[in-house]
Amino acid sequence: MRSTALGVTVVLAVPACALARPLVLADGGETAYCIVVADDGTAPERHAAEELSHFLLEVTRADFPIVGPADVGGRPRILVGQGAHVEAVLPECDWASLGSDGLIKRTVGSDLILAGGRPRGTLYAVYDFLEDEVGCRWWTSSASTIPLKRRLVVPELAVREVPVLEYREPFWFDAFDGDWAVRNRANGNTARLDEARGGKHVYKGFVHTFYPLVPPEEHFATHPEWYSEIGGVRRADGGQLCTTNPELTAFVIERVKQWLRESPEATIISLSQNDWGGRCECANCRALEEAEGSPSGPLLHFVNQVAEAIEPEFPQVAIDTLAYQYTRKPPLHVRPRGNVIVRLCSIECSFADPLGTGDTNRSFAEDIEGWSKVCNRLYIWDYTTNFAHYLLPHPNLRVLGPNVRFFVRNGVRGIFEQGAYTSAGAEFAELRAWVLAKLLWDPEQGDQALIDEFLAGYYGQAAGPIGAYIKLMHDSCEVSDHYLSCFSSAQAPFLNLEVLTEAKRLFAEAERLVAANAELLNRVRMAEVPVDYVFAIRWGELQQSAKLQGLDWPIGESRADFSRRMIELLRANGATMHSEGSRLEALEQKLYGMPRQEAGPPPGCEDLPIGDYLDLQDDGFSLYREGELSALAADPSASDGVAARMPATHIEWAVQQALGVPTDGTMDRWTVCVVIRGDVRGQEGPAFSFGLWDSANGQPVASHAVGCADLADSSYQVYEIATISLKPGLLLWVAPANNEANIEAVWVDRFFLKRAE
Repeated sequence: MRSTALGVTVVLAVPACALARPLVLADGGETAYCIVVADDGTAPERHAAEELSHFLLEVTRADFPIVGPADVGGRPRILVGQGAHVEAVLPECDWASLGSDGLIKRTVGSDLILAGGRPRGTLYAVYDFLEDEVGCRWWTSSASTIPLKRRLVVPELAVREVPVLEYREPFWFDAFDGDWAVRNRANGNTARLDEARGGKHVYKGFVHTFYPLVPPEEHFATHPEWYSEIGGVRRADGGQLCTTNPELTAFVIERVKQWLRESPEATIISLSQNDWGGRCECANCRALEEAEGSPSGPLLHFVNQVAEAIEPEFPQVAIDTLAYQYTRKPPLHVRPRGNVIVRLCSIECSFADPLGTGDTNRSFAEDIEGWSKVCNRLYIWDYTTNFAHYLLPHPNLRVLGPNVRFFVRNGVRGIFEQGAYTSAGAEFAELRAWVLAKLLWDPEQGDQALIDEFLAGYYGQAAGPIGAYIKLMHDSCEVSDHYLSCFSSAQAPFLNLEVLTEAKRLFAEAERLVAANAELLNRVRMAEVPVDYVFAIRWGELQQSAKLQGLDWPIGESRADFSRRMIELLRANGATMHSEGSRLEALEQKLYGMPRQEAGPPPGCEDLPIGDYLDLQDDGFSLYREGELSALAADPSASDGVAARMPATHIEWAVQQALGVPTDGTMDRWTVCVVIRGDVRGQEGPAFSFGLWDSANGQPVASHAVGCADLADSSYQVYEIATISLKPGLLLWVAPANNEANIEAVWVDRFFLKRAE
């Protein structure tokens, strides 16, 4: 019997004499039982009965007919859902206390009762029974374990479960499947859950709704005072709303009502800041922010006014807002109304470390503890993938359980676990979605036990070496003390050649163990893709590291052949994206679709030993909004025939390169340089900027700007950035200057490091 300190599962207090003996539901492919559902049962209750009948047939080979209460004919019964047929057996049941998702599993006499709150509780009772008492598992939308049990015996049951979390969303691509979601008790906004599958919490405007509600292209010209004042100027570009403006508040109230009238199914509406900075600095906003001790103060005053105004017409709807980036700190005085949800976001955290322990994430821990004291409906927006590299090893599995439990201990009532949501094929996507779904239903489950269970069920005999690989990566990350953000680089220090080589050995063993099973072999090869991805995008650098350290190179193919095989495997398994915003075709183009040639040593390094310089070519760059703000392109004047091109229409750090790469440790000072050219049109204004950022401390190390007048022509030039000691968390960047009248584009050929004298 499961039990939990967080109140998910309890054993019903009933007299021993009321409990039934074990029930034999089926034996030898035969059953005497029928499944009984009320004639006026809800759509979810009828679907629950159909699912129970379907899976019991698959397990026992016995047909369990679904009948109404009047058609039992003296047969033993499985009573499904609410209704008089159940109330006659359980007259003491308090259905209201089960809420929308709580469940009951009971045996009374020869009857088995599977029922729950409406709309979803009965569905969850059936799936909970099929998992715990029958042994079914639904790993993914297309992979399950349904055991064969010709004799099915059910023990005495007296279980009542009410989940501690009202909102549970593992936001992973495969988890949107409606059958997978309901079978694993997820009820979030994005899953394809129709009425029969119990429905879900429905958002109107899921997030970042300031400008969808008040589009600046429609209103800024006539009402600039509705938008942020920044540096004394009202602006919409990169701004927010002026939340202390009373006319804006009145307008937003009517817009929110309009949205809700258009979407009567909505149970939550988002009224939340844009996905950038730019908060209003007008006198009123600044004064309220200072009085409340946080920019969340003006936001929450605004949201409360809207929430109060809509409540009479929409009493069933809550307004959701964010505690995100500049609004993450709770205010001193104002409190969220009862119909306001505050969704606290963990985006700045290191996901190698539990959010509730240690110094790394102390600021976030303080914030959640502060919000928990003032907010009755606190939700969490958590991050469980690498958005810059869906395919990269992301060793965060050890913190998933501790984090969910930390959230719940602080009064959180809903959790959104954002993963790789735009594509299949991300690193251990299936494992994370399943483990998170289980933890969101019952946070007190052992997370390592869940991981082990999934590995055994999904990878079969290969579970052992894959488990060893997971341990290898997590141990390496912990030893490196890497700040594992949700945008971590492929150059992270835990991804060193020794670890990657051992990972290849473990996967070779895993493949050998399942070589005779094509389906399992494919799953193992997909689990290996993240290791291959690191080799593919860091090919030259890792080969150089192997030579420097005297290590064998573990890859027998050419880079093009190796990368092509990886891409074909991803595509065959439904992958379409390799990052949150970049399609697989862009990775394909980067790895083997360009006229790339072998580059010589960087300028000034021609006579240096191989260990005294490190060349970081464009194929390892992180490109922001690839295809729009940056892209790789053929360039005959580049050292390898390819460079990263940025149009001079923006100022974003659209080309980035992480440092902290492995060295032999004999000298710790390096001079860091970048090779850049600009397509010059004129001599006026800035051309581009570049620098070095310390991600771990959120501080610049160096920053430089180059003007168009400094560019004699459009040829490549070497620019020195800084002389530093390497450490984790260092990020190189280059940005254009939004000056297309004088420069068409900025090209970045390579970064390189030379040992400092």
